[in-house]
Amino acid sequence: MLACTETVTFVRLVKGVDADTYETAEISGVSWFNKTRIRTENNGVVYNNAVQIRIPAARVSAFLPAVGDFVVHGSISGSIEKRSDLEPYKPRKVMAVGDNRRGGLPHVAVIGQ
Repeated sequence: MLACTETVTFVRLVKGVDADTYETAEISGVSWFNKTRIRTENNGVVYNNAVQIRIPAARVSAFLPAVGDFVVHGSISGSIEKRSDLEPYKPRKVMAVGDNRRGGLPHVAVIGQ
């Protein structure tokens, strides 16, 4: 798969009985495409930034991203103990995950905002 030179880190909230924790998974060799989408609505022009990530099947580990996870472009140094620890990394929320590991270019597609 072309342009798979980036590193991303997925962060998942794990709800606990007494306290919540955050699980991280770093994956290298993926593609990261950032897009700004613009559309008109009743109130004028509306824009949003979306990211499309492609993870080649060979790079998919036991951790499979899920809707609601957060994704960060690059690595995270240190541990994530609360949501505010993610803010310096400008996280995107995972909105959709597509498992396309069957076919000519097997990969997992992730869309975040």
